[in-house]
Amino acid sequence: MEELQVKTVEIDLDNKKLHCTLKERDYGDYMVYDVFDKEKYLFTLSKNGDVLFKEREMTGDHEIMDPRQLNEVVEQLRQKMGDIN
Repeated sequence: MEELQVKTVEIDLDNKKLHCTLKERDYGDYMVYDVFDKEKYLFTLSKNGDVLFKEREMTGDHEIMDPRQLNEVVEQLRQKMGDIN
């Protein structure tokens, strides 16, 4: 696994701007983007737009984003995947 670029993508969410940090990682034939809101891990997005979660990051007592907002973030990131690549 090789860590590549770190990019910031602006998302419009409920009349506010969310700046998501995407950390690109290359697993050879599989590219993924770890998505963070500030330092809080949200999810991992594949190059194809599939949503993945890291079990070690999601176990325990974590405050997560409202699922409706999280869904909106995922949809906007999928739409912007062309600009990200």
